Amino acid sequence: MKIYNKWSEKMNKPDAIFLHYTGHMFGIGCSAFDQDSIIKIHELKQREGNKGFIVLIPELNWLEKYQVFVPQEIRRLLQQYWPGELTVILPDPNGHFKNISVDDFVAFRVPSNPFLREFIKKFGKPIVSTSINISGKEPEVDLKKIKANFESWFDFAILPKNIKVADAIPSIILKYEKEDLKLVREGKIKFDEIKNSYELPRILFVCTANICRSPMADYYLKDKIEKDGLKYDVRSAGFLGGGFQISENSKAILAEDGMNAADHISTQLNDDVVRRSWLILTMTEKHKEMLIENFPNAAKKTFTISEYAGFNQDIDDPYGLDIGHYRETFKKIKTRIDLIWEKLK
Repeated sequence: MKIYNKWSEKMNKPDAIFLHYTGHMFGIGCSAFDQDSIIKIHELKQREGNKGFIVLIPELNWLEKYQVFVPQEIRRLLQQYWPGELTVILPDPNGHFKNISVDDFVAFRVPSNPFLREFIKKFGKPIVSTSINISGKEPEVDLKKIKANFESWFDFAILPKNIKVADAIPSIILKYEKEDLKLVREGKIKFDEIKNSYELPRILFVCTANICRSPMADYYLKDKIEKDGLKYDVRSAGFLGGGFQISENSKAILAEDGMNAADHISTQLNDDVVRRSWLILTMTEKHKEMLIENFPNAAKKTFTISEYAGFNQDIDDPYGLDIGHYRETFKKIKTRIDLIWEKLK
């Protein structure tokens, strides 16, 4: 079995069956449109029926490409959690995936591993993915054992460098049915978290320390949401260590507009904070670059606050300056949030 760590034209074989790595699991896959290869995978795994296949795509817009129906509420979830360990079962009304659909529904995911996403783009077709095991037995997670016991299953392997053992944490599987989310299988992301995100999409403001600019944006948008009754959750965070109170000048500026931020304690960015956020708005372009560098799978949901409002100017840090600079900073933040508010409504 030839193992590739970069794209090769030899991978263009339309009926190829290949070993891949999703980010947490090794998988066996093929083109989602090659019925003969799909049947062969069933035979190799000694399984009956066609349940259990997940279709992997490299980005959200591939669903539109294949005319898969995506309700707006689900689209928000996919914008938040893709790429990642969320699989959603969606209707396939035009039958593009009839080879693997069950009652005209198909399970889709954008995998967390960027190497696999790039492969799917160059392969040019969605792929099916399922665990490497005989039906009823535990999935194999050790590459050495896969080579020893399953090498004959594959035409080639497409794997990132230095991946030897998978952690075997599956994706959560949900089905959208009758305007509600149904849990099919628990996974790395817990259903309670997904349900909260579904009901209250989170907007996250980000600055350096989460004591000046992002708290002002946080409290101002919360105030607007409370007054108008929209269903959004609003938080803020920073790159530096958390646990600090809001700056005195930011607290005073918010108080001038009737907002009490005395209880604010700074939060440091981490995987959990980023994953739970549907929309991330940074104060500067540099913040945006740093966030995407540290959390690359958040790239599609991260913008500067100015960019999202239609401006091209950063919100500079007033830390250490007089209250007049804070007042001017808050004025800029309010102008941008007022424009963003129209989008949210």
